[in-house]
Amino acid sequence: MRQNLEIYYDKEADILEVTLGTPSACIFEEIEDDVFEARDEATNVLKGYKIFNFVHRGGFSLLKKIKISLPAHVSIE
Repeated sequence: MRQNLEIYYDKEADILEVTLGTPSACIFEEIEDDVFEARDEATNVLKGYKIFNFVHRGGFSLLKKIKISLPAHVSIE
């Protein structure tokens, strides 16, 4: 199944959002300080991540150092 991958940065709130697939109602769980994983509240399917205080954490200059493991079944083309 092909899914969309979207990356959005909100400069005013300093939040980086990474979303997978079609948006849906999600439950967020903090997986490390200021990093939250979003899962569909009905199916528990991974829907994305939110990183708060993104620039404070190093921002785009350190983007390659932020490692978020995606499930093996996610195909990014």
